[in-house]
Amino acid sequence: MCYNKVEWRFGSLKYLALYRKYRPSRFEEISGQEGVVGVLKNAIKTGRISHAYLFCGPRGTGKTTTAKLLAKMVNCTNPIDGEPCGKCESCLSIFNNTNDDIIEIDAASNNGVDEIRELRDKINLVPANSKYKVYIIDEVHMLSVGAFNALLKTLEEPPSHVIFVLATTETYKVPLTISSRCQKFRFDKITVDNIVKRLEEICNIEKIVVSSDVLNEIARLADGGMRDAINLLDQLVSYKGNDITINDVYDISGVVSYEIIYELLLSSYNRDVTSIVKILDNINQSGKNISKFIEEVILFLKDVLVYKNTTDYSLILKKLDKVKDISNLYDNKLIYSYVNELNSVLNNIKNSNYPLLLLEVTLIRLVDLEKNKESDLENLEKTNVKESKKNVKTEKNTSNELLKNDIIKGDSSSKLSSEDLEYIEYLKEIRVNNAFVSANKSLLNKFKEKWAFVFEYLTNDKYENIVGLLKDVNIVVAGRENLIFQSKFSSIATSLNNQSELLSELLNEIYGVNYKVIVLSNDEWDYEKKKYIDNLNNKYVYKMKEEKNKAQNNVKNEESSSLGVNDLVNILGAEVIEYK
Repeated sequence: MCYNKVEWRFGSLKYLALYRKYRPSRFEEISGQEGVVGVLKNAIKTGRISHAYLFCGPRGTGKTTTAKLLAKMVNCTNPIDGEPCGKCESCLSIFNNTNDDIIEIDAASNNGVDEIRELRDKINLVPANSKYKVYIIDEVHMLSVGAFNALLKTLEEPPSHVIFVLATTETYKVPLTISSRCQKFRFDKITVDNIVKRLEEICNIEKIVVSSDVLNEIARLADGGMRDAINLLDQLVSYKGNDITINDVYDISGVVSYEIIYELLLSSYNRDVTSIVKILDNINQSGKNISKFIEEVILFLKDVLVYKNTTDYSLILKKLDKVKDISNLYDNKLIYSYVNELNSVLNNIKNSNYPLLLLEVTLIRLVDLEKNKESDLENLEKTNVKESKKNVKTEKNTSNELLKNDIIKGDSSSKLSSEDLEYIEYLKEIRVNNAFVSANKSLLNKFKEKWAFVFEYLTNDKYENIVGLLKDVNIVVAGRENLIFQSKFSSIATSLNNQSELLSELLNEIYGVNYKVIVLSNDEWDYEKKKYIDNLNNKYVYKMKEEKNKAQNNVKNEESSSLGVNDLVNILGAEVIEYK
């Protein structure tokens, strides 16, 4: 493989930056842009050369390099299979930057009308030593409106000996009147694998010994830019020579290591606010960019989601063992909430003079929210379901404890006494049981027909306390005198259960039936439904139970009614089959 060997001198020292030294001198050396290269080579070989090209894409992906190779190729006197020979006078002059017919313009510093007018005045002059005059305008989106207008006519009908190559990282800023007159080529971000491959080639030539882990991390941090990757490698070699570690990569790039991110997430899960503050202070003291740190945390959490939801671990960018450890602690809902909050911080940091403070407050607030996170309930419930196969009684007791915890967490304003809590647990057991005994799909449908009329009664001041609550519940089981409602919010379920008498009174006004109601959260409903189906499959016979008031402590089973497995579809619908 042929690379440039040009060097610049400073006194007695001579050194050429690696990205310049190893700039591709042939199309085949351009990494990750096979589609663009293939089209250009074929166009040159068939003589279908356009008068204007627009190269767009992220920085460091080969736009300017490709433009220079295109200029070299169209002027080469002895091309070989769509590649410049590199030996003719034209190739050598372009290689040495001494060809006056190849004009490079930096639009960032030459963005005025006068510069473009000067270009337009000289464009009709024939090439001095080449077949084509090639104008390479880099960062073309930086041109002013007046400059674009001055360029427009020339770009549309240039002389036959002129080729324009416009390069930009922000295509949307280029007027459509300009881009529509060019052949447009999109340069994609270069993959990590392609960057690593090129870095390995450079390391082999330069006798640099670097581990594959280091090269992979360099490639990842480059974010698809080959130039950035080679520059970072150059810095690391200057800094540490051949003894480069992952931590050196983080020190030079200003990125926080995944071990620190892991410690932060672990501290957050353990609700260790002291550790969180210390970790963030250390990051700030080391001069790390807070925005970049937040981005790395989000990337780490993305890896956790990938691990939890796929078996393709090649998609994971961070250390697999750390990702696995966090995935065992954080559920999907918690990860989503963290990502959303951190993304909000990322957006707000732009307008904040205290980015660290903003991040600290957000993480502390998330820790506080974790105390009430639903994942605890889900994990406990899964355990209960598993244990129910061995001991139904144990399952029941655990479910009641879950309800108690949910009530306490969900509605802190209620200040329920222990007697109230016990009675709600009791009502839950009795009313869920009785609803299942007499329930069927027909009763459920009849109830739903009049449900819309409920909200007409909510204008009555008598029911003002439950106005907003009923909008977030759904009827799931309807018996002759018993109803089960479902709410995705445990706090709403708790509030309605506290006011069950008022709710029953409302329903009696509408339906003419003195319904006894219980409201379950999503998790409670899933648990009760599964328990019910499992019991029926095990030939357990449900019986009606008498409901007592608070003063009556001895609860006894009275009227009974058998219910078999065949009644499942009539009560819950055909979807219950999936629980078998």
